[in-house]
Amino acid sequence: MKNTLLFLFLLIFSLKITAQVPYNTSPTWISTDPLNYSTGCAWADINRDGRLDFVVANGNDMAREKVVVYYNTGSGTFLPTLPSWQSGDIDYHGQLSIGDVNKDGYPDVAVSVYIGAAGFSQKGRVKLYLNNSGTLNSAPSWVSEDTLYTFSCAFGDADGDGDLDLAVATGESYNSKPDYDRIYFNNNGVLAVLPGWKSKYLGYSMDVTWADFNGDGRLDLVFAGERGPSRMYLNYGDSIGTVPYWMSADAGINNNSLFAGDVNNDGMIDLAVSENNQLGGTGKFKIYLNTGTTLSTTPFWSSAFSGYGSGISLADIDQDGDLDLTTGGWWQPCRIYLNQSGTFNVNPQWTSVTGSVVETIVFGDYDNDGLDSLTNQFTSSGTKKLFYLTKKPFHKIIKIYFGADSVSANQYCYDAENGWISFASAPPNGTIISIRYIASHDLDFAVSNWDASLGNYVFKNNIIVNIPPAEEQFPNDFFLSQNYPNPFNPSTAIRYSIPRRGEVKLTVFDVTGREAATLVNEKQSAGTYQVTFDGSAFTSGVYFYRLTAGDFSDTKKLLLIK
Repeated sequence: MKNTLLFLFLLIFSLKITAQVPYNTSPTWISTDPLNYSTGCAWADINRDGRLDFVVANGNDMAREKVVVYYNTGSGTFLPTLPSWQSGDIDYHGQLSIGDVNKDGYPDVAVSVYIGAAGFSQKGRVKLYLNNSGTLNSAPSWVSEDTLYTFSCAFGDADGDGDLDLAVATGESYNSKPDYDRIYFNNNGVLAVLPGWKSKYLGYSMDVTWADFNGDGRLDLVFAGERGPSRMYLNYGDSIGTVPYWMSADAGINNNSLFAGDVNNDGMIDLAVSENNQLGGTGKFKIYLNTGTTLSTTPFWSSAFSGYGSGISLADIDQDGDLDLTTGGWWQPCRIYLNQSGTFNVNPQWTSVTGSVVETIVFGDYDNDGLDSLTNQFTSSGTKKLFYLTKKPFHKIIKIYFGADSVSANQYCYDAENGWISFASAPPNGTIISIRYIASHDLDFAVSNWDASLGNYVFKNNIIVNIPPAEEQFPNDFFLSQNYPNPFNPSTAIRYSIPRRGEVKLTVFDVTGREAATLVNEKQSAGTYQVTFDGSAFTSGVYFYRLTAGDFSDTKKLLLIK
């Protein structure tokens, strides 16, 4: 077991030093459905069989086409090259967002319709396909009553009530038709047909996402501005501001896509943006750092690349604990810029051999070869309802506890790609919140392509795989590993093995012997487990963690430095 852990550490360390990226430069999977102008895409377990399916919205501004799903077969190429499901309607579909709107346990699909059936002379709309026990309804279950030019939408909990509201980016720049960005609120599992929030800023937005930028436990809203700056609207708890709280101030005026994430591990959410210089601007990939209460108005990093930038994403592809940047462009390859302790080279460490019109890049473990069962713990402040998990994207939520009480699924909503969970109500101050979930250390990524002749791509992660050695599958003895990293801030991983089924308890204590957190307290089968301890709510200092299982007990020291 010790040799195995040492080997894994050396493998990950060597990947960092040599800037090795765990993907072949050619895609592992390519769809073959013809004449589709694919735009929005996402990974989601539509039929809840434990495997990620691939959902794609087709059409863009080129043709009225269908929304499709490639169901994961669990073997072979995992995804069929032709869709397993297609919508019964057609539209000029833009980007999509996936989440459980009505809390029936199945993910639903919202899609932006960029332009109307008549083309650019007619406004589009936004619509929702509800999931009917594992199959999306063939016709939209909900359609916005107002019409609008919209290329992108995103689910988030705008009002902190534990259900998913839908934010929509609006405006059509080719023909100079600006609009007001908006939010459709969720009322008891049903989206309102008219927006409950509109920005006062009249402009053009190409993308939208939610993130807690000022660290107050509420989701703020940010839009990628086209023909103008990107803009953030602050969530005040009882309302979302209609005037931008932050706007980018650099030369970029044609922002295409964005992705939020903490790139320098300071506990604050930063923003990655792609520019597209088709209509002007620099056409670079950029990252705006968080200053503590807002974002810097100019980027701390810009790529050497300049051109038709498009899809962008942040994910820890080399599993060294920081978020790497993956980018796409029109008639461009995919590029990966490795995060090196919070900094990035201006040129990528990896470039695909493909040259397609990339629209969206999404990460997930589609072949299930790197899944880990993890636990994050937080101490309730009595008011905070939004929490970020340490590993994202995550695959599945297993169970959530407030203290010893389990939390039902209708009491929270979440975004698996961005890694947050929002509760309808906060537990009493001091309550330990335990979130058990599945995430992967072997992330594959998919690309949706506008090129109707090329198909969509999946690039499989070929290096970091979860193939447990015999002693991990069937351990001969109890074992508690030293946490890694150590010292740590804010989280660290603890790994242990048990040779037979039994009651297991893993607890963290401070130097006075007071129990600070219970990470595991349940009956488990024989095997090797990894648990994450989140020290965000704890002060710097020495702590101890103890594993007890049957007659076995072992204690080790860990060090939190903030």
